[in-house]
Amino acid sequence: LSDNISNKTPWFPRHASDLDNCNHLMTNHPGFADKEYRARRKDIAEIAFAYKYGDPIPFITYTESENATWQRVFNTVLDLMPKHACKEYKATFGKLQAADIFVPHRIPQLEDVSNFLRKHTGFTLRPAAGLLTARDFLASLAF
Repeated sequence: LSDNISNKTPWFPRHASDLDNCNHLMTNHPGFADKEYRARRKDIAEIAFAYKYGDPIPFITYTESENATWQRVFNTVLDLMPKHACKEYKATFGKLQAADIFVPHRIPQLEDVSNFLRKHTGFTLRPAAGLLTARDFLASLAF
């Protein structure tokens, strides 16, 4: 095999740092028509675009409204878990609660979740600038 890759072969990441180049966003998201949503997404996207492999994941200061939405979702999940969640999900959710990562009043920080996952599974997370193409999402799973 040659090290020469033909122009017909699509690019794909070969190392986790190559994911720094995967920034393609889907533009057909229903929230893209909402100016407030778009401004907030832009703020978060700028943080994600600035992130490079190996950096600590930046802390996000969430708004009161965002934390209130998280709290509603969190409480709904708690209500539905006994009937609908498998034992592994329940156990991991409990560990995330015990580690003070999953709490009702505060959206978890991605760095905290990533560190938890690294410790328990070896899997890590990275910031995304929004909805990713299927290609960028699947490429991210390789590392």
